[in-house]
Amino acid sequence: MHLAIDTSTDTAGIAIADEFNILAELTWSCGRNHSVELMPRMTKLLEDAGVKFEDIKGVVVAIGPGSFNGLRVGVSTAKGIAFSLDVPIVGIGTL
Repeated sequence: MHLAIDTSTDTAGIAIADEFNILAELTWSCGRNHSVELMPRMTKLLEDAGVKFEDIKGVVVAIGPGSFNGLRVGVSTAKGIAFSLDVPIVGIGTL
């Protein structure tokens, strides 16, 4: 399983995918509340998809261009998850 995170704009998005399919995805208008809304929504998405954090084998995160604070929240969250699970992290440009 791979976890994807995009917090580069006012519309945030997260997704869970295996090698071939997107298993679950969520986008929402969060304004400037990335830091408040990202983790609760990610936890709910994983729960709804029946995926545990331990099942994540890689993290993909949007690295901009975009909102500095939004990017900081997304990249920090992605790095924390990748570090704690000892899995690779990949940054993807938003252009």
